[in-house]
Amino acid sequence: MSVVVVTYNSEKTIEETLSSLARQTYPTDSYELIVVDGGSTDDTEAIVEEYDAAFHVVDGGTIGACRNHGIDVSSGEYIAFTDSDCAVPATWLDSHVERIESPNDDIEGQDDVTIAGVGGPNRPFPTDPWFSKLVGSLQGTVFGSGGSPQSYAIGEVRLVRSVAACNVMYDAAIFDSHRYDDAVNVGEDAEFHFRLSEAGYRFVFDPAIAVSHHLSSTFGAYCKKSRSYGYAMARIQRRHGKVIRWYSALPSLALGGGMLAVLADLAARKARYVPLLLAAFLLVSGYGTAQVYRDRRSPTALLVPIMLAAQYTYYGIGFLEGLAAPDPVSQDLP
Repeated sequence: MSVVVVTYNSEKTIEETLSSLARQTYPTDSYELIVVDGGSTDDTEAIVEEYDAAFHVVDGGTIGACRNHGIDVSSGEYIAFTDSDCAVPATWLDSHVERIESPNDDIEGQDDVTIAGVGGPNRPFPTDPWFSKLVGSLQGTVFGSGGSPQSYAIGEVRLVRSVAACNVMYDAAIFDSHRYDDAVNVGEDAEFHFRLSEAGYRFVFDPAIAVSHHLSSTFGAYCKKSRSYGYAMARIQRRHGKVIRWYSALPSLALGGGMLAVLADLAARKARYVPLLLAAFLLVSGYGTAQVYRDRRSPTALLVPIMLAAQYTYYGIGFLEGLAAPDPVSQDLP
């Protein structure tokens, strides 16, 4: 068994990650811990040295390149990944191994695919700021996550096409013929898992195997991350020349549609289309607000319409920037 943690300038969070991995119920002598660093300039390495972990540096490496290096130096039959801003429960490895070796016979479609691995959701830390928890609750709604299983509150074990790389265990055999793309940074797991799904692989998603994950703690960070996700998804889809996630272009289309609606109403000097769009948004955001309030039981749920508007706007802008970028593979979000 190999556990790989990819990191970059994570001195504030990586100790939580390594400490949680050191407390596993899985036998200590049965797994190796590997930290792959993209070239940190802070005290990340000094913190890692306090733990029984192999430390490797891929200076200037993308997340995809760092994950591949971790795979290259791993020796386990299974390879698990989590990130340096996460903490895993004590039963994390045991739960993954049990699920990957004994998937439910009742999972629909299991006999028709090859299982690449097992994954689960990621949730905010209990000690995180209220805004991070609000982001986590919003991502637990279909409009906040687009239905991605790693965030959206799926309550049953089932097959999915992709899981988050901060909470996944692979059968190492798949890496004999499939790897992450060294050129892809943000969205490297979505790109890799898309190729796996095209090759007939699926993941078993188990909602009970959750990790704690530090989510955006400020509104500015939330907007920036939304933009980077949109940018990355456009680059990936340009590269493959096909739609990876059908909903990825919707925010950009909504932005364009909104601008056209405003221009049409101004030209006609009559409010016809804009009120309809506003009514549709209020319906969507109202549903999301109700879901978040049911989860949080807090008046902060009233911020959901603003957060959704910001998320869709920044994701849509990032997506358009990704489509317009001259190099969809190597250029980073400015």
